[in-house]
Amino acid sequence: MGLHSVQDWIAWSGIVIALFATAWAAVMFVWVKQREIKIQEYQMLHEVMTVVGEGTSIAPRIAAAYELRNFRAYRDVVIRFCEVAKIGGPAGDELMAELSRIKLYLEGNENRA
Repeated sequence: MGLHSVQDWIAWSGIVIALFATAWAAVMFVWVKQREIKIQEYQMLHEVMTVVGEGTSIAPRIAAAYELRNFRAYRDVVIRFCEVAKIGGPAGDELMAELSRIKLYLEGNENRA
């Protein structure tokens, strides 16, 4: 089984080209999916930070603040937010305390990100 004739070369080149096209399509599919996941993660971060910054009920705000721990790709932004946030209102002290704990948590896990 060798490549002795033109037909053999054409047959094998057709297989190789098809395999390269399939591999390229798979790589592009994964790249596009990763990009979509990054966009969705950014949108979720924005929604969570909106809940933390707005609203009157403290429970959803503290839960949303706790959720900020899961956004390791945006760790620097979340730490900065925790540093500069000024939250008032009836339970602002509890929310500020939670933001301080989140900041400490993210700074402590700096090497794991």
